[in-house]
Amino acid sequence: MKETFTRMITGIIFGAIVIAAVALGPWSNAVLWIVVSSLAVREFMQGSQKASPSAVWGFSAFVALWMCMVLGIPWCNSGAYEPSALLSLIFIIWTNDSGAYFVGKPFGKHKLMPHVSPGKSWEGLFGGAVFASLMAWCLLGGDFFWMGLLVAVLATAGDLIESAWKRRNGIKDSGKLMPGHGGVLDRFDGFMLTGPVYLVLLSLLSFEFTLKTILP
Repeated sequence: MKETFTRMITGIIFGAIVIAAVALGPWSNAVLWIVVSSLAVREFMQGSQKASPSAVWGFSAFVALWMCMVLGIPWCNSGAYEPSALLSLIFIIWTNDSGAYFVGKPFGKHKLMPHVSPGKSWEGLFGGAVFASLMAWCLLGGDFFWMGLLVAVLATAGDLIESAWKRRNGIKDSGKLMPGHGGVLDRFDGFMLTGPVYLVLLSLLSFEFTLKTILP
């Protein structure tokens, strides 16, 4: 119960900061992702006990490319800064994480990949996918409910990749930035694959964002 309460409080604070940074404009959004990327590289360097210089540079290059893609998401749909495009993805990912946690925690009996992440279960994956699909339906329209399913798969894959890295280096969390959540890599692992794929989909498909009606 205490863990859930801690996660809830820190999650609310973290969520408010991210939402505000994205919604306020392109400069605050850029600062947000520059900070996130810088902290991610720092955590990787601190957590990787046997990482070679080439591995560190390779990860840094990946993060830099990933950051540019995420920064491009609000601009991709219409050519103007559209925070609803990025916030929609963020909300779908967060809904998937919450659904996976609240379904998987009490009902997770069948482990997804126990040798990589003992806490992940098929029940949690299914719960996250259902919740994410409902959120995608609300934010993107009924034709894009499948986005929730895609996000659930990609976000879980990103989580497992990060979990494998932590297990290899014998660490529980990537950092201690957010009590109950860990570090930046722990909190943003779900964005690792979803961000680039979402950017590609934005360039190929026509999206209408419900959030546009409430954002300035």
